[in-house]
Amino acid sequence: MAQHADVEGRYLHPVKRSQVVAILQRRRSWLEAAGWALSVIGFVSFAAFVVDAIARDGGAAYDLHAYVLAGRNLLEGAPLYGPMEISDPGAYRYPPTFAALAVPLALAPEEVVTWAYRAACIGCVRYLVGSWRAVGWALLLIPLQVELIALNVTLPIAAAARMALRGPAQSSGAGLIPMTAALKFGTLLLGAYLWVVRPDLRRPMLAGALALAAVFGLHALLDPGTWQDYIGSLGQQAGSANAAPWVGEQLLVLLPSTLGDFALRVGIGALLVAIAIWRRWDWLAFAAAALAVPTLWLARLAPLIALPRLWLEERAAVHRTDQG
Repeated sequence: MAQHADVEGRYLHPVKRSQVVAILQRRRSWLEAAGWALSVIGFVSFAAFVVDAIARDGGAAYDLHAYVLAGRNLLEGAPLYGPMEISDPGAYRYPPTFAALAVPLALAPEEVVTWAYRAACIGCVRYLVGSWRAVGWALLLIPLQVELIALNVTLPIAAAARMALRGPAQSSGAGLIPMTAALKFGTLLLGAYLWVVRPDLRRPMLAGALALAAVFGLHALLDPGTWQDYIGSLGQQAGSANAAPWVGEQLLVLLPSTLGDFALRVGIGALLVAIAIWRRWDWLAFAAAALAVPTLWLARLAPLIALPRLWLEERAAVHRTDQG
C-alpha cells in the first residue's frame, strides 16, 4: 500500500501527510512569533513602570533602603530596631547579624547599590523562569514589577529555593535553607518538605543550620542587647495593625491581626506541604513557602512566577520515568 500509518494507527496519504506537517510548522512559527511579541510587551510594560518610578522618586527601592539604613546604623552605632508600624519606611525586622552583611552596601552610593541589586534580581527572575522570553511574560505581572522596584530579598530567596529543588547545585541550595528561613520564616516549610522527600539533602541543611546557629550564638554573646531589641521588635510587629488606613492597599490580609494572619497562612502552608509530600509536588511546596511570609504584600507573590517551569519540569520527569 502507498499509505503510511501515523502514531495512532490512522492512515494518511503521503501528500496529505506533508500538508499536515506544513500546517503544523506554520502554526508553530506563529506561536513562536506570538510568544516573542507577548514577551516584548512585558519588557516594554516594565520599562514604562520603571520610567514612572524614576519620575516619582528616582527609582528608589523601598525595601532595599531599610537594609542600607541598617548597615549605616551599624556603622554609626545607632539602634537597629525601634517602634515601627508595618508600612513605615526604613523598618529593619531581620536578625541583627544580617545587618553586618549590609555594611558594604552602606559604604557605596545608595543609587549604585539600588540599580546593581535590581539587575541581580532580574537575573534571579531569569533563573526562576528559564529563558529571557519567559522573563518578558513574567514582567506582565504586577507583583513582579512592584517587587523589582521595592527590592526586598524575595527573589534571591526564591532562587535559593529553586536551587534546592532542581538542578546540579541542590546541596548548595539546601545549605542556604536555614539562612533564608531566618529571613522569611516560610522557608521552614520548604525545609520540612525537603527533609522528607529528599533525604540526601538533610546533611547540607543540618550543616547550614549548625553554621548559622554558631554565628548567631556568638553574636548574641557579644551583643545581647541588640538581640533583645530584635526579639522585642518581632513582638511589636506581631501586635501592629494590619488593617489601618496608613498600612496601604498592597498588604493582602486574611485576618485583622498581624500575628493571626501569619499563623493562618502558616497553617494553610503546612497543609499544602503535607499534600506536596504525599504527591511529591515540588511546585506546591515552593508555593507554600513563598506565601507563608510574616506579612503578605502584593510584591511577595512575585516568586510564583517560578511555578509553571517547576510544574513542567516535574511533568517531564514523570514522563521520563514512565517511559523508562
